[in-house]
Amino acid sequence: KILKAARFPHLFQSIVSRVCLFEFIRNASQGLGKGDKRVVYNQQEIEAFLNEFLDPIFQYYTNLPVNSLVGRYSVETVIRENRPIGEVLVELSGCDHETAKQIVSSQEMSEPLYRFDQEDFHVWITAIQEECNYILTTNHRRFPAQIGPIKRIHPSDFYNHLSNP
Repeated sequence: KILKAARFPHLFQSIVSRVCLFEFIRNASQGLGKGDKRVVYNQQEIEAFLNEFLDPIFQYYTNLPVNSLVGRYSVETVIRENRPIGEVLVELSGCDHETAKQIVSSQEMSEPLYRFDQEDFHVWITAIQEECNYILTTNHRRFPAQIGPIKRIHPSDFYNHLSNP
């Protein structure tokens, strides 16, 4: 429902990164879910999903998908893993001074980067770079609750927020 709503920009503007798009394709072809609920999708099913749900968004937002400043496995994050996550995000995102102040102001952003899932760093950098308000994710382990003004939100909570403003 969220992907269908993304076709109408008066509700919200979606951002999709190339890294996340490629991860989705890889994960869908290897299987999504766990145990009895695990489903492996073939190439035709993945392409049908992309055509049905993402192509209409990409047709409206011609600048999507966006490139992230860092990749999923970045030496830039590994060599900084003992520094506070907020400092590393500010440094690598190149954000403006006001955004930088907002990012480093929270207690969570003073924790060392290694306490967080560095494989998701590209998501955080892209959200800063694209000035997002939310990051939709089901991942709440080792994923910051907030990065400056950007809030982590579960997709179902975001949908409820859209449905009941």
